[in-house]
Amino acid sequence: MRASPRGPAVLWNRWRPLLRLAVRDAARHRMRTVLAALLVALPVAALITGTSLAESGPPAREAALAGIPDGAQAVVTATAVHRTGEPFPQLPEGPPGPWVDDTEQMPASAEEVSAHLPAENRLLPYWSSPELLVTTGIDLAPGEEAPAGAHVVEGVDLARVATARMTEADGEALDLLLPEPVEGAAPADATEAVVTTALADRLDLAVGDALTFVAPPFNGWFSTDGRIGDAVQDSQRAYRVAGIVAGTEPRAWAHDTWVSRLAEADPVGIDRRWLVVGPAPVTWEQARAVNPLQAFVVSRHVLTDGYPGPDGLYPVPADPRRVLLDLVSVVLTAVLGGMLVLFLVTPAFAVSTDQARRTLGLAAATGAAPADLRRTVTAQGLLVGLAGGVLGTGLGVGLVFAADLVLERLSRSDPGLVSPAVHFSWWVFPAAIGVAVLLGVLATLVPARTAARLQPVEALKDRPDRRRRRVADRPAVRLLSAAAGPLLLAAAVAAGAAGLALPVPERPEHLPPTGPPPGSGPLLALLVLTLGCAVAGLMLCVRTITVSGPRFADRLPPAPRMALRDAADHRSRFLPAALAVLVTVCAASYLAVVAGSTTANEADRTGEAVAGGHLVLGAEVPVGEEFDRLVITDTIGALAEELPVVGHEPVRSPASSEEGAVHFAPLLPEGRACPEDRFPDTASGIEVGAPLTCTDWEHAYTPSMSTAWWGGSDAFVLSGDALRASGLPGAREAARVLDAGGVVVNNAAVLSDEGTVRVALSTQPLPEEDTAERVVELPGAFLRGFAPRAALSPDTARDLEITGLEYIAEYPVLSRELTRAELDRAGEIVREHTALVRMAEPRHRYPWGGNEALVPIALLAALAVAAAAISLMLARTQSRRDFATMNAVGATPRFLRRFAFTQAVLVLAAGLPTGLAAGVALGAYRIAWNRSVGVDGAWLETVPLWEVQAALAAAVAVVGLAAATLAGRPPQRITRRPVD
Repeated sequence: MRASPRGPAVLWNRWRPLLRLAVRDAARHRMRTVLAALLVALPVAALITGTSLAESGPPAREAALAGIPDGAQAVVTATAVHRTGEPFPQLPEGPPGPWVDDTEQMPASAEEVSAHLPAENRLLPYWSSPELLVTTGIDLAPGEEAPAGAHVVEGVDLARVATARMTEADGEALDLLLPEPVEGAAPADATEAVVTTALADRLDLAVGDALTFVAPPFNGWFSTDGRIGDAVQDSQRAYRVAGIVAGTEPRAWAHDTWVSRLAEADPVGIDRRWLVVGPAPVTWEQARAVNPLQAFVVSRHVLTDGYPGPDGLYPVPADPRRVLLDLVSVVLTAVLGGMLVLFLVTPAFAVSTDQARRTLGLAAATGAAPADLRRTVTAQGLLVGLAGGVLGTGLGVGLVFAADLVLERLSRSDPGLVSPAVHFSWWVFPAAIGVAVLLGVLATLVPARTAARLQPVEALKDRPDRRRRRVADRPAVRLLSAAAGPLLLAAAVAAGAAGLALPVPERPEHLPPTGPPPGSGPLLALLVLTLGCAVAGLMLCVRTITVSGPRFADRLPPAPRMALRDAADHRSRFLPAALAVLVTVCAASYLAVVAGSTTANEADRTGEAVAGGHLVLGAEVPVGEEFDRLVITDTIGALAEELPVVGHEPVRSPASSEEGAVHFAPLLPEGRACPEDRFPDTASGIEVGAPLTCTDWEHAYTPSMSTAWWGGSDAFVLSGDALRASGLPGAREAARVLDAGGVVVNNAAVLSDEGTVRVALSTQPLPEEDTAERVVELPGAFLRGFAPRAALSPDTARDLEITGLEYIAEYPVLSRELTRAELDRAGEIVREHTALVRMAEPRHRYPWGGNEALVPIALLAALAVAAAAISLMLARTQSRRDFATMNAVGATPRFLRRFAFTQAVLVLAAGLPTGLAAGVALGAYRIAWNRSVGVDGAWLETVPLWEVQAALAAAVAVVGLAAATLAGRPPQRITRRPVD
């Protein structure tokens, strides 16, 4: 068959000379090509870096597969969740979240589970211990077991005590679970154990050494292992180290003779686990058949070859407000991302087309068709896009590793930090290069259209025809152009206000997991309208400078006058540079507002034990008051050697594990109550005197505790000095009420108009109005952000006959607040001194949260700085001949530098303030939207982070002006002005 006239050969013959022309043009204008490639590389690097940081941990499926030992088909967990007849709605990767075990429920047996799995497979049990104390200071022979108590480790050198978890299995299961030892061998019998390098380094262990594992007294706190801590408490067993395996967590493996025996002797409420081995894979249908037993299966076959489709998964109830918020986030991200790419990449080809105007005019004059002119510009986009994709990929990889180092340095207190590079999605490399090439082609659409419409005579002129601008110079058109931008911005504000005024759709009982919630169409339409009006308005506001500038130019000194006229005469290089600055600054500013407001919202929802430059220490594994106090005070002594610690104050709490302990909790004032299953919202909880507004539990004010211990309850007994040592804002005033016999609460809704609080007392752990054995009324003080629901002084607790108190922590008393560097050093001292103490420091040490929150803002700020500098330098390549002419007719180097500096000032003046204002407005709109939807908090504050905004503006301005000053140097040699 004869080739079609439109076949590959014909197309190649058409494109080959155009590609050759594009290569020659790129080589001829090397600086422009490099800068254009850099502009393409910036969004590509941002794509790679953002993808890597978003996937900084292993994917859920990969992590689930890593939890299945080689040689096993699946892992089965039978929980102690109460059987209601409903299945356990698991995901293929495991449970959707933590579950709540019933301490009186018997988990499914191996026979019950096996009935739903392939008959040729077998179940191999294994056990996981609670957190144990590990020491080399107890004189027990390997294999010897004995009762234990709080006194067992009291006389042991603290440096010889650590914490760890133990996995017990036997025979085939142990062989599958145990990693390959780097020293020694697997346990040969019940007297031996294998430990990780982390535990061996902590206790200076070697193969053949003896060590003892001690199960501490049960503290009343349950995890997803059920009541395993209750079953094994106050027991100990010694082992000989048979081998050491690589590992960053303190762990151990041994034969199932201790934890397993104690758990099987009292199995109620204790979760069971098995490995499934055999020739047959476990399917998703079989896993779902096990779920009614309140058990779940993580299967290798399901995760690799048999992953179910959407119809095979359990339906997930969706909150329409959350779905709506997610849709808004997607729209905002997509619009910002599209604008970022459009205004970063397109300017490069706009400059290229303007610079190649005469070449294109000559081509048109010699017979080139408009399609050929269009393909010439598109060919340049292909080449620059490919070069920018490769460059951006390399830059992105470098940023990933740099961000990894920064995050690791900022999060040294988190030993489980995962490097983004370790789990980097390598498929993003070809995808990023493909996106860059596509960007190069798309970014040439407008310049290519301009090139196709060039008239040869107009293109060959040194300046464009002024007749085209007569319409724009008319007063009416100039006035309309100047007013269009503010009018569109006003329309954006009005549309945003209308969107916020629309009612939020009611939450139905059940909602399909896919699709938008009902009533969200008008909200999203108004959001799109708002963004569209804002973008158009901002563009026209920038364009106004080029229209109105020449009117005022004659009143200015020579350098500003020429810069304004140059901006009006060469809009193709002024407007793109200003818009590139505008959009990148807008994105960074928007993210700063979101970060600051999110931190403020989290602070409103979270109860803290300390604030500012203060800290508190608690027992990692509570053993008993004497031992815990000894460990904590010894650690405080180590802190005092380097830091201004002058004392310490204890904290106690009603013990959840002690039967008959008297608990206390605040109640709402009389005459102020919420309906059943409704609770005060966040505004009611953190603002004294606010009207009581009740909502469901999910959106109620329920601050969780950020503490350094496992034990006690959410009520404290501490002195006024201890409360002052917390450093919380308002702690000194609250301490006076505490010392005077009052109660300190963290919920303003329980404070009456007279300043009193009703306190319920009961032997039940969570006293309420109906379960209270007695109710007393005490003077009250509201301490915003305090960890416990209520706090009493020791004297008041004694007067109220509150018994069963448990020692939980110590507040170090400081002579002054610690600096941020000193807080970091305190964490290092605690970790180096002992593994038995945990330190809590303020979670919200900065207005933006942790320093790691600055990483994406810093990346966007760097993108804004780079975009400003590159755009200015790109515009400078187009004005190089103008500088040569001015230099030839006598312009001094100082004047040229001042002229270039003024050009940069105009670009930054047009893009920087507008970008900051747009970013702050867009961020405020997003937080207002969150507030109206009411998901993940009340969003009571909009925090722009003005210090971050100022730093962003200063960085962009300084770097941009520095780049312009360097680029404004006079030419070193005479530059001819050829046709091209």
